[in-house]
Amino acid sequence: MIESKVSVILIPQLKDNYTYLIKDNFSNKSIIIDPAEAGPILEYINKNDLNLKSILITHHHDDHTAGVNDILKSQNVLVYSPSYKIFGTTNLVKHNSIIDLDFIKIEVLETPGHTLDHVVYYSKKNKILFSGDTLFRLGCGRIFEGSIEIMYKSLKKIERIDNNTLVYCGHEYTLNNLSFLESIFPNHEELSKIKEKIIHQLHRSNSSIPFNLGEEKQLNPFLSTKSAFYETFKKNNNFNDFEMFSHIRKLKDDY
Repeated sequence: MIESKVSVILIPQLKDNYTYLIKDNFSNKSIIIDPAEAGPILEYINKNDLNLKSILITHHHDDHTAGVNDILKSQNVLVYSPSYKIFGTTNLVKHNSIIDLDFIKIEVLETPGHTLDHVVYYSKKNKILFSGDTLFRLGCGRIFEGSIEIMYKSLKKIERIDNNTLVYCGHEYTLNNLSFLESIFPNHEELSKIKEKIIHQLHRSNSSIPFNLGEEKQLNPFLSTKSAFYETFKKNNNFNDFEMFSHIRKLKDDY
């Protein structure tokens, strides 16, 4: 089966959350990822006469799952999640699971750290990644249940994904993340350049999402420190890769 081209629709939720709706461009089939509020999602589905096939959940936090109950009241769909403790779960996913949703195939990567049950969803064919609260633009998730070591290893899994991938994360935290990096790396010229791009993007669409994974590997030190700027920072501070990650994650916790 050849996958159809798909579109990703951002549906703002709560204060700064995003739910994502993936729809087949050649039919009315669709899926949603991390519904926090059912109302705006059902409104979009009904307005566009979409056939909701499934719900995918990245982790158990309420701001990523609270909409499931009300959606299931009107939609008879499968719910894929990493834990049966998540309400409505019909299909349990684990590392390297493949979810075949007819119009799109999605690979599951376990990325514990923010929570121990966290997963991300990746479509290699369509080059799209739904990173939940593991990876943000210019940042990463706060570590609630895992350890710094666990989170570091999870981000290394994402670092290995194709550079041409578009990333859709769980929250609009970009400006705060950028402000933090500027406070630690005030002479980073590439951060100054991307700031203009991000502000323009926010003015145009009220969102800085999605973002390019290859560019993120150059700019986001939580994801990768292989760029010349961060290599120099490590050398000057006698850090290895993990020590630098641990250092800036602890600074961000207090920011």
